[in-house]
Amino acid sequence: MYSLDAETISYASAVAGVVTSVGIFVWKKLVKPTIKFLGEYENLKEAIETIRSEVVTNGGDSIKDAVNCLRVTCKGIEKSQIVLDQRSKASLHYHDRALFEIDKFGGMSWWNEKFEGLTEENTVPTKGFDWVAMVDEEKREEFVKEVTSCLEMCRKIDIETISINNEIIHFVGYPYRITDKDHEGFLIHLYKRGLK
Repeated sequence: MYSLDAETISYASAVAGVVTSVGIFVWKKLVKPTIKFLGEYENLKEAIETIRSEVVTNGGDSIKDAVNCLRVTCKGIEKSQIVLDQRSKASLHYHDRALFEIDKFGGMSWWNEKFEGLTEENTVPTKGFDWVAMVDEEKREEFVKEVTSCLEMCRKIDIETISINNEIIHFVGYPYRITDKDHEGFLIHLYKRGLK
């Protein structure tokens, strides 16, 4: 039988302590985090699979394909809208009534040939708010208030007033309604009723 001396026992005890310390360190710093990471990795894999299944549309195409198809459709709609706008402007340009458009703020954005002929004696029409200058100066403030009210309330413009040439002029306009309270401007018909 072997007899262990104190030095050997002390040495073995120190080695056992070091091995235990290293084991605890490896467990806390390597094994336990690895187990935790692998558990989180499984959750991550499930989350990625859920996202992947949501990103593919019912038809099997990706969301990117669907968005690209939608982009092509929107460009087609935009081109068609531009053509429709130009077609309606062209047909209104030679209309037998004096017509003009104002935007949602009241600035003139378009007018037809008849409107230009009707206002030639006063001023040449320009885009913006100069169209209001055809109204007699004494009546202008009241006229602007009424037009502003119609713009804000999205309601028909029907105003009879006096021009700078002392003629009775009548404005009748309808909003380009988007909703009951929102519009994108007005198409206005202007006609003279004669001298005051």
